[in-house]
Amino acid sequence: MNETTIILPSARAIRHEQLKIEHSTLFLPNHITMSEFISKLCIVEDFKMIDEDSRVLLLLEASDFNSFSSLQIQRNFFTFTKNSSYIFKFFEELAHELYDINDLDTSDIYAEYEEHITILQELYRRYETLCSERKILDKIFLPKLYTFNKEYASSHKDIDLYAVGHLTNFEFELLEKCSEFCSVNIIFETSKFNTKMQSKFAELLGFELESGYRYKISLNTKEVLVKESRDKNTNISCESFSETMLQVAFVKKKVYDYIESGYKPERIAVILPDEKFATLLKTFDNKSNFNFAMGEPYSKTNIYEKLNSSCKAIEQLSQENSARLERVGDEIYKELYSIYYKKVEEVDIIKYLYSFLEKSEVTKVEKKIFNEQVYTLKNILLSMKEMSVKSLISLFLQRLASATIDDVRGGKVTVMGVLETRAIDFDAVVIVDFNDGNVPRRSDKDMFLNTNIREMANLPTMSDRENLQKHYYEMLINSSKEVAISFVESQQSSASRFLKHLGIKAKNEHEELDYAGVLFDKSAPALKEEKKIAMEYSFKDVKLSATKLKTFLTCKRKYYHKYIEHINSHEIPKDMPAEYEVGTAVHEALKELYTKRNSYLSVDDLKRDLNNELDDVCGASELDKYLIEMQKRRLDTFCEKEVERFADGWQVKECEKSLSCDFAGMQLSGVIDRVDVKDGDMFVLDYKTGSYPLYTAKTFPDATDFQLEFYYLLASTLGKVSACGYYDLKDSKIVPESFLEEKLEILQSNIKDLLMIEDVNFEKTEDAKNCLFCEYKIMCGRG
Repeated sequence: MNETTIILPSARAIRHEQLKIEHSTLFLPNHITMSEFISKLCIVEDFKMIDEDSRVLLLLEASDFNSFSSLQIQRNFFTFTKNSSYIFKFFEELAHELYDINDLDTSDIYAEYEEHITILQELYRRYETLCSERKILDKIFLPKLYTFNKEYASSHKDIDLYAVGHLTNFEFELLEKCSEFCSVNIIFETSKFNTKMQSKFAELLGFELESGYRYKISLNTKEVLVKESRDKNTNISCESFSETMLQVAFVKKKVYDYIESGYKPERIAVILPDEKFATLLKTFDNKSNFNFAMGEPYSKTNIYEKLNSSCKAIEQLSQENSARLERVGDEIYKELYSIYYKKVEEVDIIKYLYSFLEKSEVTKVEKKIFNEQVYTLKNILLSMKEMSVKSLISLFLQRLASATIDDVRGGKVTVMGVLETRAIDFDAVVIVDFNDGNVPRRSDKDMFLNTNIREMANLPTMSDRENLQKHYYEMLINSSKEVAISFVESQQSSASRFLKHLGIKAKNEHEELDYAGVLFDKSAPALKEEKKIAMEYSFKDVKLSATKLKTFLTCKRKYYHKYIEHINSHEIPKDMPAEYEVGTAVHEALKELYTKRNSYLSVDDLKRDLNNELDDVCGASELDKYLIEMQKRRLDTFCEKEVERFADGWQVKECEKSLSCDFAGMQLSGVIDRVDVKDGDMFVLDYKTGSYPLYTAKTFPDATDFQLEFYYLLASTLGKVSACGYYDLKDSKIVPESFLEEKLEILQSNIKDLLMIEDVNFEKTEDAKNCLFCEYKIMCGRG
């Protein structure tokens, strides 16, 4: 019979270990996690363990003293719930290291954090008093209150602890006590990244440990029982990518290669330093090959999205929120709206949530999680009666969003975070997102103390925690037979500097397009062969506009989609008006203004009338009103310049005038923004609130924009045109067309070429910058 108790860091590590030995013996060792082992060793009589909600409420009660506000943490329940975790993490760390919070001020020799430390000491004292009075046990007080369970310790013969990470002083204390009743051995691997733990063992043993070894140390005899050299894995590949999505193809390709080379899928793992990547990987897991240790976020369920979308729509009925609500259904919107801004005490919110659950289509697991969160909500309802239903629902959604649903799809390749790999070895491993910021990840435990104080108090520093993460990665890599690493190299991200410490260099084995082919079916015609569009086509019966000509000269494929197939772009409704929409509103206001009156001699009169017209064309939203107000300010200088122009004898003759004419054998058409007249001469103007083309002596021969030339020819049907130009409304200036005669000649030549066309190859433009904002770029494969 195997009488050894093996302590492992996680339940996953236990399952992994048991699967490896399930066929080797009928008598398996007793496996237990460290947290469960501690709970059995520590007895606290007459105390009841506190739940998370009551914990926050009690801490909130303890924080009711004047100086607490200096921590910049608001004391309303909703905000306090979010921030209390930082305080509890801080208290827990001190407790686990057996460090008295009252000794902290002696470590702060520069008094840099003196005020914060004093506040935290007072908060700790008050919280401890409340827990003690009510006989409530918080785990931060366990090291002070426990009685060692001798009977449980005596029930073991041999204990083997796999110390993969950081052993706290409290854990060391318990293990030392255990060694009085049974044999306690610690299995510990050394690397250049866990020197802090090596120092602890050096104090215990009286000599230094060497890096790169696995030790088995007896706590009973304080000696090394086994010392094994750990081999360094050199079978490592590393590749960089310009886009995160391409790493999905990298994962799929590597997993396929590993299985082809003989590795069992159960012995392959995908490690995610940033677990957000799981969503992307899951999207492309069409064969359900992966099982995700982090589960599926509850926030992806229909019941969560329906409640969340209803709340968003109530708070702001924007285009985005309206579309979201339309997608998931608005059946609860009106009912929720009627109670949303009421106080909690005015509404039976628990009844409402149960009613909402009954009306929703949910799985058994989704219903179970929802019910659990409603039950926990009951515990804090009394403390939130003065708050709004809005705040309570927000808190409820926040808690639902933190819940996960186990992945039950049955994939054999495990996807997990690095912490879950502790004490687990794989044959083959793929690690993605190996970028700065991800490897190692920053901790938020240093919120209240700086590094100097931590070092003097002998508490783990940020550097210690980062090194511990590096240690996990090194152990994972060296315990595997083969490892593949990828990272994103772009303007926003770069490879983790930890790669250099590991001596790993990136070497791309394949082109990125090859990886893209893993994700997308390259057999589709658009990807396999460039689509050619050629047909008979004549311009002889075409009514030509400046925009139509520019499109043909710039990109024949765009001309085909727009003017032959008549495929128009789809405008997605937005709350923020586009630049052209604001420009259109200004155009409309100016048209109405000068249709009613052709000149002004008073700046004030012009401003007044123009502002009235702008108000008439303004949209209903607050954003529209704001943007129109901004335009009014920008047009102040315009009004002054206009009055000067009218005083010089100019008057507005036409606004938004639709005209057509014949030129070089073709009929031209267009709508002119404005025509001014003075002493029989006309000046054609094109309003511009955004950018406009300006040609130089070198560039005008290659011009594709002939809008002013079109306006000149069209306005000539009304009389003599002396000039034409852009009216820059941003800078309140008229920019005349500098090469009118020359561009008219080029226009004439272009039209002659068009009239000679009998068939066209509607090819794509060679200048890719023209595709940047083109509405057809996805259709053309340029998006």
